[in-house]
Amino acid sequence: MRKYFRIILAGFIVVLLSALFACGSTAGTTTSTTPLPTGPQSKDLINGDISVGAEIRNNYAFNVTADMKDVSVVGSFKTIGGVPNTIEAYLMDDTTYVNWIKGRTVHILFDSGSLSSGNIDQAITVPGLYHIVFANYYPASVAPEQIVTTNIQLKWNY
Repeated sequence: MRKYFRIILAGFIVVLLSALFACGSTAGTTTSTTPLPTGPQSKDLINGDISVGAEIRNNYAFNVTADMKDVSVVGSFKTIGGVPNTIEAYLMDDTTYVNWIKGRTVHILFDSGSLSSGNIDQAITVPGLYHIVFANYYPASVAPEQIVTTNIQLKWNY
């Protein structure tokens, strides 16, 4: 019985010492973090052809983080084909988007109006979730869908 007890006790001590050594030992350990890139940065938000159905709003959400400086949404859009060949583009923060969907009066950062083509160059000064929305308010009998060629980027500095 004593021999069995000694074996268990010895095993317990080995496990305990191993755990203490592993937790307390940092010699020879290196940690590395990947530094953020510096200078101008960009990311495609919407690039290519999109289809916006009749009486539909296509929503594209993206985040702006606190470490991003001099942030702006820049680009262009153009409807191709179809009648009446127009689209509406919006840019807004998340709170505005939620209230806008509910039909409340809001202040939208960018509102293109009804256009066949347009440009956007809108600064964003507050971090958070943002939405670019393309809306086709025409009924299917007038405009079943609008095809929109887009090239919209998020630009910033670190």
